[in-house]
Amino acid sequence: MQTLQSRTSQTVLLAEDDVLMRMPLAEFLRGCGYKVIEASSADQAIEILENEKFPVKVVLSNVELAGDGFGIAKWIREHQPTLDILLTGSTRRAVDAASSLCENGPLPAPYNPQILHRRILRTVASRQSQASEDKRHRASR
Repeated sequence: MQTLQSRTSQTVLLAEDDVLMRMPLAEFLRGCGYKVIEASSADQAIEILENEKFPVKVVLSNVELAGDGFGIAKWIREHQPTLDILLTGSTRRAVDAASSLCENGPLPAPYNPQILHRRILRTVASRQSQASEDKRHRASR
């Protein structure tokens, strides 16, 4: 498992239009050692992702985000497919659509910040493990 110190360089883009959800969640994630960039719309989130000076590791987006939360996930899959995304939402439509865009499906809102933190850790660790495995496989050829 990663230590707090090893996570401090990781940046989470938190895309949530509900300020009452976004602010405490951003504060919690910062307390866990993440750098957090906040976006209140899909357009703002994509603009941040297009800017190379923000090295985002994980995107956490509400599927009902202003401007289309699903649109962010689709944009990421098309333009930055190695970027990890976690979707949140509570509607049945969100669950069905998110299952094809997010490996673990959405977290239902309201969600427990501790569970969210564990999912971020698992997602990042899984991606790093897969990248190491791919690198070893290429080296053995």
